[in-house]
Order: sequence, then C-alpha cells, then structure tokens
Amino acid sequence: MANVTFGQPRFSPPEATKDKLIYDLVMFVPGTTDPLNTSALKHEANKEYWRANMQNLRARVKELKFQYNNLHIEDEFFSWSGDNNTQERNAAAERLLDLFLRNYSGWKRKEVHLHLIGHSHGGNVINEFTDLITRDNRFPEFWKIKSITYLSTPFFQKKHQLNHAKLHKNCKIINVHNEYDITQRFVADFTLINLEILITNFQKGDFDKALARLKEPDFKVYDMLNRKLGGLNLAEGRNMWRQTAILLDGVSLLLSAILKYINSIKTDKFKTEKKQFTGLLGRLQKWANDARTTFISHQNSRPGNYSRGAFFDDINLLHILRLLNEFLAIRTNENDSYLLGVLEVFFRENTGITDSIEETAWNPKKQTKGLEIVDVNITPDEIYDARNKKKNFDGFINGIQAAQRNNKLREILMRLLSQFVTGAQIQAIRDKISTLEYVVWGAEDDELVLLRETNLRVYQGLVTRYNADLIARYDKELPLADRPGGIPYLATVSHSLSHTQFWEKAEIGLRSAFSSGVNKGYNKK
Repeated sequence: MANVTFGQPRFSPPEATKDKLIYDLVMFVPGTTDPLNTSALKHEANKEYWRANMQNLRARVKELKFQYNNLHIEDEFFSWSGDNNTQERNAAAERLLDLFLRNYSGWKRKEVHLHLIGHSHGGNVINEFTDLITRDNRFPEFWKIKSITYLSTPFFQKKHQLNHAKLHKNCKIINVHNEYDITQRFVADFTLINLEILITNFQKGDFDKALARLKEPDFKVYDMLNRKLGGLNLAEGRNMWRQTAILLDGVSLLLSAILKYINSIKTDKFKTEKKQFTGLLGRLQKWANDARTTFISHQNSRPGNYSRGAFFDDINLLHILRLLNEFLAIRTNENDSYLLGVLEVFFRENTGITDSIEETAWNPKKQTKGLEIVDVNITPDEIYDARNKKKNFDGFINGIQAAQRNNKLREILMRLLSQFVTGAQIQAIRDKISTLEYVVWGAEDDELVLLRETNLRVYQGLVTRYNADLIARYDKELPLADRPGGIPYLATVSHSLSHTQFWEKAEIGLRSAFSSGVNKGYNKK
C-alpha cells in the first residue's frame, strides 16, 4: 500500500490506460471577491474563498483525484481583481489562459479536457475565456472544455456569452442555483465596482457596532419630556443626559460607517453630488459629536437645572430638525426625494458607478444551445426556506425586476431601503414627534410639523407599500449579517451557499464528464 499524505485517501497505483491517453484538468474560478488583488498570482483571500468548512467544495473535488487515471486538480489558486465590471472580467479570462499555459506547458500536444468551476462572476470569467480561446492561437489545438460548473452565476443576455467553438461535443453544463440569491437574480444586473463587496462591507463591523450602540439607551427616559410642568429631579436629569450621550454616540458611529461606505466608492464621476451629500452627512455627524460632548459634560452637573427646555437647548433642537428635513426632503413620492435622487446619481448607468444595467437570469439555457444541463436547485437547502416566506420573497423580487424593466431606478432603491424599516416603526417616530409639538413653538414647531406631516409621512407610505416582510419575527434580533431574509444575507450568504459544499447532483454530473477513465485500483479505505 502506498504512503499517503494527510488528507489524501489511500489508493493503489493506477492501471495503464489502454485507450488513447486523455488528461482531465479541473480549475476553480472565484467570483466577485477581494477588490485589492490585481495580479494573476496566488492570493490568500481567494484560498479562503473555497474553504467554507471541512466538507468544502474544493476539498471534496480534490478527493476525486485518485479515483481516475489522469485527473488533475489545479493547485494554483487562480485569482483576479474581482471588480464587478466587464473590463476586469475580460482581463481575468486572459489571466486564466496565462495560468494554464504557464503551468501546463508540457501538455500542449496532449489531449486535455478542461473542467471549469466558477462561482458567481467567476462563471462569466469562464464564459469570456471560452470566447478568448477561439481568438488566441496560444490555446493548444488538442484541448477542449468538457464541463462547466456554474455556481450562482448571473447569466447576462448580451455580454459574456458562452462561445461553443472550443467546447467538447459532449460538454456538460452543471448549474447550481438558489432561488433566494438576490445577487444572481438582481444585484449582478448592475455592472459596477463591486456592489457585492459594498453590500458585504455594509453588513460587517462598523454597522453592527453602530446598531448595537443605538440599542443601548433606555428610551423610556424620554417620556419625561412630555411633562407639562416642572423640571426633572437630579437623578432623572443625570440619567436622561447619560442615556442621550450613549444615543448620540450610536448616531455618530452610524454616520461614520455610512460615510466610510460612500467614500469606498472610488470614482471621479458625480464628484459634485458626492461632495454635497457627504457634506450633509458630515454636518449631521458634527451635530451628533458636538451634542454628545455637551451631554457628557452636563451629565453629572448642569448649570441651571435639568428640564425640558434645558434638554432642547443642549441637543440644539432647531439645528438638527433643519438638517433632518434637508436630508429627508420629499413631497409626494420617489421622484421628488432628495435622498433617492442622490442615490440615483450614484447608481445611474454610465454617469454613476454603474457602467451598464442588464437583466440577469439564473438559467444558462439561452447560452448553452442544446448542451445537456444538469440543474441543481439548492433552494430547499437554504436556511431561509424554512421560514415560510417564499411568497413574500417572490413578491419582493418580482417588484424589483418589474421596476428595473421599466427603468425606475428610484423605485428599485426605495424597495431595497424599505426592507430595513417598517411603516409601523416610522409611525412610532411620528407619534413621538406629535407629543413634542405641544412643548415647542415658533421655528422649532414649524420644522417638527414639516418632519412629521410631510417628509416622514410620505416615506412611511412608500415603506408600507414596498416592505415585503421578508424577515421572520424570531430572526429580527440577529446581527444584520446573519439575519435570514435581510438584504445583506440574501446578497451574500444565499449567494455563497452554492460553493460551500459539493452538491450530490453536481458531483454526479462532474464525474460523468471525466474522460480519463476510472482508476480500478483505487481503494478508498
């Protein structure tokens, strides 16, 4: 019995192949990931990309190596910039060809059957590769693509089309997809600099920290503001000022995370709009920081007393109301919203960070033109499927796609934002504002009425119309990243499910595509 290294199955030496020698070569192509890598060399982030758990896809595929006579699993971790735009996917195809030619220069005159496995836009890199090799005479004459495994690949209708010229006549297409994957079904429609990565950043670290901080204050203390007469006693005042300092810290952290998120969008487009918007957010953050400093300095001892008027003075009520009304300005619907107008500029085709908007599909049938497709629908294995929210989800995705077909970008953005808040939550805010209207007057009262009866009322109507109730009640307290049905979850966790394991039907399909013959001497013990 041959010696084996850790992680390899025991096996007997392969028998000599009696028929013509054919080499099977498997290559993994990651999707939109790691925005910092710009070379075709191995990259640590892409190594981890395929290692979700001990039964991860790559490890399971590598177990097949010794079960076939001439099966090779490419050990060089192919990587590319990961930027979600057409130019980078084209460049990645060239890097893929270069890697094959460098690592397998001795096989140029051999018959080689390629088996390409691509996750997300990695599948589109593969498609671009199939077109490149029809034009590049460096691609060996006797090499053919025998199988392509698509894992959550968003299939475009126009660009990155599958070229059949270098496909084997029996090329097998394996398509692994999850119906809850909004990246495949919608997010990838926007070809731009890493929308997936922006969403991933949105759900991590800074935002969770800010949201956790915002949950810390005891909001019951603000009921004292409704007292018609008198001030607060010392203990009540100190507690209210302490809780407000915590709240303002959370607001500052949230605004900082949003600013960091926006500034991560690197482009020279819409510079004026970006500067104006970040300037407004900066003014909001400065207000939060200044007010927090005041409340901290007064939380143990305040000149005068702790009263309703003192609270409004320290929080600089008129200033923040004017800033909020500037930020939330809206009169009737999406079309006259300041916030949605700014976001529309950011994501608009050509003039924003989006170089094209093209509807994607989960099914490659249009491109495969009669080739056998092994359809692997993993929706029942998605955790979210057990939440019984399929009808809600279908209504959400259908509404998004209809808005896209009608070129209603502001509606798309509002539908997405509406999944982070409910109409009832906005109503609760409006109710709190109503109680304050009895204790302020003049300019402050005017701003409160504008906030409650115009801006928040219109947004409440839109949120009520578009919120799809995607998240189960018992999931709502989970962190944003882990909340089944939340937008970040559906765009990242649901999108990644396809490459976390070697799905049985996909394995059967891939095995049937190998040409080098079964190793009859293999012993799996």
